[in-house]
Amino acid sequence: MNREEWIKFAKAQNQRDCDLLIRSYDTLMANIYETEGYLWSPYRCISPGKRNFTGIWNWDSAFHAIGVSHFDTKLAKENIIGFLKFQRNDGLLPDVIWENGDIVDTFTKPPVFPYAVEQIYKRDKDIKFLKEVYPHLTLNERFWKEQRFYQGLFHYDADNKEAPDYITRVKYESGWDNSPRFDNEITDLWPVDLNCFMVLFYRSMAFIANELKLDDDKAKWSLREKELTELIKKYMWNKENGFFSDVNKFTKKNSEVLTPASFMPLFIEIASSEQAEDMALIAQTRFKSKMPTVTYDHPAYSTDYWRGPTWLNVAYFAAKGLKNYNCDVANQIKENILEMCDAQKEGIYENYDSLTGKGLCCDHFSWSSAFIIEFILNFNRQ
Repeated sequence: MNREEWIKFAKAQNQRDCDLLIRSYDTLMANIYETEGYLWSPYRCISPGKRNFTGIWNWDSAFHAIGVSHFDTKLAKENIIGFLKFQRNDGLLPDVIWENGDIVDTFTKPPVFPYAVEQIYKRDKDIKFLKEVYPHLTLNERFWKEQRFYQGLFHYDADNKEAPDYITRVKYESGWDNSPRFDNEITDLWPVDLNCFMVLFYRSMAFIANELKLDDDKAKWSLREKELTELIKKYMWNKENGFFSDVNKFTKKNSEVLTPASFMPLFIEIASSEQAEDMALIAQTRFKSKMPTVTYDHPAYSTDYWRGPTWLNVAYFAAKGLKNYNCDVANQIKENILEMCDAQKEGIYENYDSLTGKGLCCDHFSWSSAFIIEFILNFNRQ
């Protein structure tokens, strides 16, 4: 859809959501790099925010593609293909490709590309797109299996372990940067969200293989999904505290840090109904139905980036997970977040102060726009 068609489409929503859909469209379109003069040319790719982030980012690109697929599947596919062209020979997808040509590829980001590809494909059924990206996705799974895998579950890491900033780069790979989740050694952990993303990875790969009529591949991906799911269930439910959490891969001890990542087993629908009820109560009491990036009662809670503000990507996965189990708090979270976004008329922000609702950091942020679209258009769908 062009802008006029999108506005007409948006008017079917209530006034607040109509305004948010239009603002999200405008933000995403303003952050497009056109087809000439960049390493990713001839593909159009979307920056997280061109005034603040002069380049294209890994999981951001997948999220942007999901958002724009609602109105332009061609642009969505270009975001995927344009980023995949920078894949290393070992399968790693870089963290960022800067506008000046520099590439950061000593670490990656959470593996969400197959999930994005599946969402895009379901909108226009372009089998050529699947054929083009499938070898890249297969190679990326090999990277995670060979370089980020320990005793059946996945972890984060980075190149150059002797470098003084090694641990910082591993934290960047998680996408959660300075989160209290990783104040202790991140390299010792099996992160709950990473392993849930890999379940989604395998599900999407099985779906794609089925569409490509690759029966053996479909069976392989489905088996890996099943094996990983069983290990998440075995280790990541913290029985003592009653929530899902990261796990020390050596001691098998559950982390006591509670974040929106703890809701990812609900997003992929592997939690029991009793576990979902426990998580719903926690969402109300310790997250106050606003999904800060760590609970309000954590001693490290603040407005410092990933140490307390609300980020729309992880908040969406948490809220949608609760929605999958028909928990009433899911709708409360959605409404609280959309109200935050609507109140800041001057921009769509990178994250929001989870106490005051004030917009923080970049004020023209693409993935926030993409997840506003998801909250409005996809939240109630099965």
